[in-house]
Amino acid sequence: MKSYKGKSIGWLKAKAQSYFNAFIRERDNGKGCISCDSFHTPHATHFYSVRMYDGLRFNEDNVHGGCVSCNTFLHGNLFEYGKRLPDRIGMERFERLQDCAAEYKRHGHKWERRELIEIIEKYKNKLKTLQE
Repeated sequence: MKSYKGKSIGWLKAKAQSYFNAFIRERDNGKGCISCDSFHTPHATHFYSVRMYDGLRFNEDNVHGGCVSCNTFLHGNLFEYGKRLPDRIGMERFERLQDCAAEYKRHGHKWERRELIEIIEKYKNKLKTLQE
């Protein structure tokens, strides 16, 4: 944990996002885009946007492999994403994700150093395990 001493919340959040996104791309490798099934450049695509639902930024049910076209040019291609997401994660988890989104929309989320450091370490290890 000493390596994170003096690092800002913004730096920690960016580092956590980097490991989390790499994990999502590795986890969903070979599945195709969540929105269109293409196998083009994979992105970690959020169903509920980070801008509006920052508390869901690191929620694995909220983020799936997507192509650059859907994620960047079609802003996630959310209509198709939403139709396919229950098939990917199951209806129970989809409904729980919707409940979490409503909760975060009402109350927001403030990231803490400890929490972000735990996320960095968690996804660093999960990524390493997938790559072995």
